[in-house]
Amino acid sequence: MYKIVIIAALFCCQSLGAAQITWLKTDWPPHQITTGVYQDQGTFDVLHKLLITELPHLTHQTKVVNLPRLEQAFLQNKYSVCTFGSIFTEKRAQTRWYSKAVTVLPGLAVHFRTSAVVQQHVAMQDDGSIDMRQLAQDKTLLGAYQPNRFYPASVMDATQYANFIPHEFTSEVNAAALLLSKRVDYVVEYPERMAFYLKDYPQKVQIQSRAVEDASPFVVSHITCNKSPKGQQLIAEINKALRLLWQKPEYKTAMFSWVDEDNITRLEKIYQDFQQGSAAKTKP
Repeated sequence: MYKIVIIAALFCCQSLGAAQITWLKTDWPPHQITTGVYQDQGTFDVLHKLLITELPHLTHQTKVVNLPRLEQAFLQNKYSVCTFGSIFTEKRAQTRWYSKAVTVLPGLAVHFRTSAVVQQHVAMQDDGSIDMRQLAQDKTLLGAYQPNRFYPASVMDATQYANFIPHEFTSEVNAAALLLSKRVDYVVEYPERMAFYLKDYPQKVQIQSRAVEDASPFVVSHITCNKSPKGQQLIAEINKALRLLWQKPEYKTAMFSWVDEDNITRLEKIYQDFQQGSAAKTKP
């Protein structure tokens, strides 16, 4: 009963007869920033503003929720809810429709202090990446990750070890601070998120990053909408808007606004491929 009340509260003002989207967002900097100096300046925040300007015939409202409540909202199909920046999984696809690609961003990495024992305990792979299964088995090291997210197989396996702990990273809970204060030895996180957390730390030169061995070098994210009566139609409208937005310089600027220059250079060819693919779909 409690879960039903929570979900009903999210959509108390939504009219079934209106073409309305309730956008669910979480506090997930630097993509969605809900508090502080950079509030509403996250990657997805800005891209979302660009998107809704292309969808003036729809009514939009935004609600901030935590990750568990977001997942809970997608289990119902009475009201239309959408969210920005989801990675595709077969499990999620059972309860939601996926848009075309909305971003391409850097792949998952392990971050640790330069002086930490991580380098001494874990052998790097030939390409410089790290095997998360091996790292998590080392009981002398303590690692952290954010729960309720999609991860490659090695990271999911690593979560079974007691010394690899779940930890919420938000606008106020700083993943870099955990490392620099020596509360943990390493953090598994996306590079642009760690860059956001390090922006106010002069000690950021003390942090090294290595790719997770079985993670893709880039991450493709999508907009997802639940399987409400209008969900598939909403995704079709969103796809039309995205095909136009991918061709606009301001869309690229927003996408890479929190990505460092090295990663932007590495992603340039991937970005162009997605941009060209989107342009091809706009031809009659």
